[in-house]
Amino acid sequence: VDENVIPTCLMTFHYINQNKTWTEAQQYCREKHTDLATVTNMKDMKRLINISAGYQREAWIGLISKAEFTRTWFWSLSGVEFNESETNWNPGEPHDRGNQGSENCVFLNHVLKWEVTGCGAIKYFVCFNREY
Repeated sequence: VDENVIPTCLMTFHYINQNKTWTEAQQYCREKHTDLATVTNMKDMKRLINISAGYQREAWIGLISKAEFTRTWFWSLSGVEFNESETNWNPGEPHDRGNQGSENCVFLNHVLKWEVTGCGAIKYFVCFNREY
């Protein structure tokens, strides 16, 4: 089985053990679930961390900075606003390490904090289903 599921009140996160770029992961999540993992509050953040904790692998989430906007963050799921006070950045993040805006996609690192890297990197990823 390459998927673990933890039900939540409003959404269910799915940790996918497949290597994909951020865009490929987004497409997979949109086809099979709702979208890449989206966090709107700290309760969701804790749930996302809980499902990812056993893997110790970097995994894409649905947070992206569009190249034309300098460090303005957006959730992959349209209509969900990014809340700057509800974040889980690794110390020193977000950064770009001098890569001229090429590090625009966010992943959970091995200590379950958010990091930024190029969207073409290959990683596992976390999808979610929205419950209505």
